[in-house]
Amino acid sequence: MITRDQFIDAHQSEFVQELATLVSFKSTSATGDDIEATVTYLNHWLHDNLKAKVEIISTAGNPIILATIVGRSSSTTLFYGHYDVMTPGNLDAWQQDPFVLTARHHRYYGRGAGDNKGQLMAQLLGIYTYLQLHQQLPFTVKLLIEGEEEQGSRNLASTVTHLAESQLQDVKTAIVVDGSMNPDGTHVLRLGNRGLLAFELVATTGEHDNHSGNLGNVMPNAAMKLWQALGQLYDFRTRQVRIPGFYDGVDSPTTIEQQWLAQLPYDAKQVAQQSGLANLSLDKMAYYQALMFQPTFNINQMQAGDTGAGVKTIIPHRADAKIDCRLVGKQSPKKIYTAIQQLFAADDQIQVQPLGMIPPAQTDAHAPQISWLTQAIQRATGRVSIEPVMPGTVPNYVWTDILKVPTFTIPYANYDQHNHDSNENIEQSAFLAGIRISYEILNQK
Repeated sequence: MITRDQFIDAHQSEFVQELATLVSFKSTSATGDDIEATVTYLNHWLHDNLKAKVEIISTAGNPIILATIVGRSSSTTLFYGHYDVMTPGNLDAWQQDPFVLTARHHRYYGRGAGDNKGQLMAQLLGIYTYLQLHQQLPFTVKLLIEGEEEQGSRNLASTVTHLAESQLQDVKTAIVVDGSMNPDGTHVLRLGNRGLLAFELVATTGEHDNHSGNLGNVMPNAAMKLWQALGQLYDFRTRQVRIPGFYDGVDSPTTIEQQWLAQLPYDAKQVAQQSGLANLSLDKMAYYQALMFQPTFNINQMQAGDTGAGVKTIIPHRADAKIDCRLVGKQSPKKIYTAIQQLFAADDQIQVQPLGMIPPAQTDAHAPQISWLTQAIQRATGRVSIEPVMPGTVPNYVWTDILKVPTFTIPYANYDQHNHDSNENIEQSAFLAGIRISYEILNQK
């Protein structure tokens, strides 16, 4: 019987052509380009190659594709991916047409090559390879492929809520194929991710700016008012958040999670170079605990008064700051935002506007699927790391909180994929490894 690797090697050129075809569709969710054409292509591909039952689910935005492949067992695993991409940006910064897959330096370049079309196609081709060699899957697979991930998955939660008691009621496990593997090239299994609360704080002290010589000490300064408000939210001396209830739900890593952290790769010089910090004082465990188990309070934008050259002696009447908080454990973005609103409810000079809320997602460190998935990745690539929490934010709460199933993220793309940037790429070896991983997830012993 032909082996997994023999089959993949024999069909490698065909597999790359499938990726090239998918990349050729612009499918930019910000503009709506080629969305319908991409959905039509994937609909036919899933039906023709995987013999899947395909449903195109309408949303308030771009359609969601739900494909079902019935296996020997009715136990159902959901695989998530997305077909939309970011706009290419400055075309002059690309070394080729972003929608023409180009091979060079052992990489495939093109918009979506890493995020997420390369990973999605590797996922589909792994299932295809298994079906070609074994005729039927060992368990039922549902593929949910959305078209608005690059716009914050704004219709994903409502769609999953609607489907939870019908088309998705048999799902026992969710696997998300997205993101980047470790910088050293080790594939990783991620069990959770940090959430996000983003909001804008606006101080308004008048109808217009005033001359500081005419109304200094009379007209209140909006920038100072804003700074005072920020001090109510955050203690800049102790670096502790002052929002009531902010730290509710923050957990320390368990013993097994600490063991996983200890096994992760860590290069202090590389982190210092990436961050621009000359002296990085964090050791390995402190570094990973800060990224995975501690919430943040980050001012990402501030604006007030005159920002031009020279001096303009005005009293600004308006000042604003945009803030994002990465949340961990069981922190609730809704509860924290409500607490912020209550802090300033009696202050008519401060307004709070929400910009985004995504709860953190958690999967039990003792979930039985961990053994199955780590062994599959090891068989495909030789090694694997486990990250209890992904430092970034993705909408995995849709699976853990709405569908209420253990959720695992397995990124197939290389760390330097340049997603959202010019010359986005996926390493040829990473693309092939993704196919092998997808095959081995199905290849239960």
